[in-house]
Amino acid sequence: MDVLKYFYEEPASLDVLSDDLDPDARRQAGPALPLEALFEGPRYYRGYLAGTDLATGRIGLTALAHPASFAAPLLDVLEPVWRRVPDAGTAGAVDPAEARAVLQDPRGTALLASGGGVAAGALVAAAGPDRRRALPALRSLLDGGAVVLLPEPAHDGFDWSLFAARPLRAVLVDAFRRHPAEGVRRFVIPYRRARGEHRFYFEQWQLDAPLPAYIEEV
Repeated sequence: MDVLKYFYEEPASLDVLSDDLDPDARRQAGPALPLEALFEGPRYYRGYLAGTDLATGRIGLTALAHPASFAAPLLDVLEPVWRRVPDAGTAGAVDPAEARAVLQDPRGTALLASGGGVAAGALVAAAGPDRRRALPALRSLLDGGAVVLLPEPAHDGFDWSLFAARPLRAVLVDAFRRHPAEGVRRFVIPYRRARGEHRFYFEQWQLDAPLPAYIEEV
């Protein structure tokens, strides 16, 4: 069985996040940031898609045996205008079929973006390895209407970070429901409630026990 997890933070201040370069909830063990900090400046929204193939023990969204369980909902809710930035090179357009392939296997990809009127230079700048320096370009992409996806190395394969200037949780939950996947359990979790490895990997030890109220199964 596959377990797909969507962690969300709505809203999320990118200024606050500039001191926290790693969006992977597994490695976040520090105290929560003050609530007032989240409401300074423009509103942004972020999500993190992760997964575990319990049958094989492989950990990583792209290691799931049923990749359509996350690719189909993402393609459903995001605009069918895609751009990709490779690890080395310039940004280029990809069609929805190519975007699906990248979502399922992002090797060689630094950034994937959906929608928005964006310049190639901003895409390349936002894909830079130093996320603090990439923040101005990332903001410009989000303010232009793009949803930006960044691949995140996992134990086996990759997870995906998502950034947007609009809430994504509700539309993704609806898309999960429109695309049922046999052999997959999907969960939606507030990012701040999953800080720390023990909570991030709850499926390893708690899946057959009563789950905390903050974990929503879709």
